[in-house]
Amino acid sequence: MLVSAARKAGTSLLRSGLLTTALILAASPVAMNLQPASAQMVSTADPDLMVLELQILQDEIIKGNLEAYNLLQPSLIVIGRRFLRLDPEIWKLEKNSRAAVSFMLSGGSGSVFQELAVQGVKFTGDPNLFAGAMAYSQGNRQMALNLLLKVDPITLPVAVAGQVALAQAILISNEDPAGAQRYFDLARLMMPGTLVEESALRRQAPMVAELGDTEKFERLSRRYLFQYSSSVFASEFRDTVADVISGSDYLKQEDEWDRVFQLVSEFDEESQSILLLRLAKAALISGNTAFAVKGGAAFLDLNSDDAERVSEAKLYLSAAKASGEEWEQAISGLVEVKAADLSAGNQLIQTAAIAMANTIREWPQPETPAASEFVPYVPHVGLEEKLYDTEVLVPFKSTLNDADEALKEAEF
Repeated sequence: MLVSAARKAGTSLLRSGLLTTALILAASPVAMNLQPASAQMVSTADPDLMVLELQILQDEIIKGNLEAYNLLQPSLIVIGRRFLRLDPEIWKLEKNSRAAVSFMLSGGSGSVFQELAVQGVKFTGDPNLFAGAMAYSQGNRQMALNLLLKVDPITLPVAVAGQVALAQAILISNEDPAGAQRYFDLARLMMPGTLVEESALRRQAPMVAELGDTEKFERLSRRYLFQYSSSVFASEFRDTVADVISGSDYLKQEDEWDRVFQLVSEFDEESQSILLLRLAKAALISGNTAFAVKGGAAFLDLNSDDAERVSEAKLYLSAAKASGEEWEQAISGLVEVKAADLSAGNQLIQTAAIAMANTIREWPQPETPAASEFVPYVPHVGLEEKLYDTEVLVPFKSTLNDADEALKEAEF
């Protein structure tokens, strides 16, 4: 296959110049002010190679290249405009129509091909696939769902099959998350090591956890953080993992921490640090204080030299203890953390935790009406039942009865 051979032979050369080229194309007056398509017809360009350029840009994104991420949308616009300038005969080749499908499923605009269709251009291939990809690119989920579900990704070339399977999974995941798993699995298996697999893992992992398949969640999480720990989207995924692990739907018992820690400990050191902190924070916010304590303590055991992260871990550890028997230790720990070292959100956590710890050491005060603010509280009913020796009230009752009689005889 031409695309496969070109990717193997020319990837290293394309990588070195792609970002600069894309930036120049995206910013140049020529790119932004194209002549009408008919006036700039190009017959030598290859849609397959244009999509290959796009895929190399995506490869950089999963390696953590923010510049590549920022160039993705401008590059899609440039490639779409280049498509408009191609000889219409090019689209009669099925491989070029598949390149168009790949372009649209990668975020490219389907309006490019609507314009070409208006001009009388014919596209070869499965009409359900092409029209479904166009609807998907334009945000028409229902039409895309109806059309793309008529396509079996297994019958397609691998280069586009994974993208189709991912789109199918995304489209049905809201209504049928269990049914979406087959398509997510296909997408991952067909295009490993690509943005397609990265995207599938990122979406599928929390979904299987919600479905109760914790073993698969752990397996997918390991795969993601081993393969894509540097991805532009890795931070978002770590947050998701922390939220899932600390949520009550995932772990029902506090003694399952050992299993959680074993999962986290298998990741690289940076991922461990980030996950433990985010796990501690997510657990604290969700009320899972036992996990918050263990997460904060586990981070401190790593002996990190990042002062900001250490302060954050001490905050979560102490805040988690604020509502329990260790409230005195919690107050000491909370006061030791300098507010200046914390983010605005964590400063609020610190303030709330200190207030919580202080309420633990004070006896609860009954609510009294304003007029009785400075008199001792005496319940209106049930006082005798609260006493060990009810006879103690007898002399007081006699005195009160005498006082009542005296008041009745008094003249005011």
